[in-house]
Amino acid sequence: MVVLPGYKWLEAVPGRRGGRPTVRGTRVTVDDILEALSNGWSVEEVAENYRIPVEAVYEALRYALEVLKKVEVIAVEATSR
Repeated sequence: MVVLPGYKWLEAVPGRRGGRPTVRGTRVTVDDILEALSNGWSVEEVAENYRIPVEAVYEALRYALEVLKKVEVIAVEATSR
């Protein structure tokens, strides 16, 4: 198990959900949480339905933001033929 530095509720466990970050002691991944939120669930609904603390939902959002900030997108203008 790898506890993610700076996160109380997130861990990465080899073999669990492909090693993707999960809420500690569960199989709920950060992307499960993001998908539920993108489908209109409230933070409270996510926490209740996945039986995780509300704080874990907010921590998953912070993790996703920090990962996204590290992604570099290079826009290339398309040329017409």
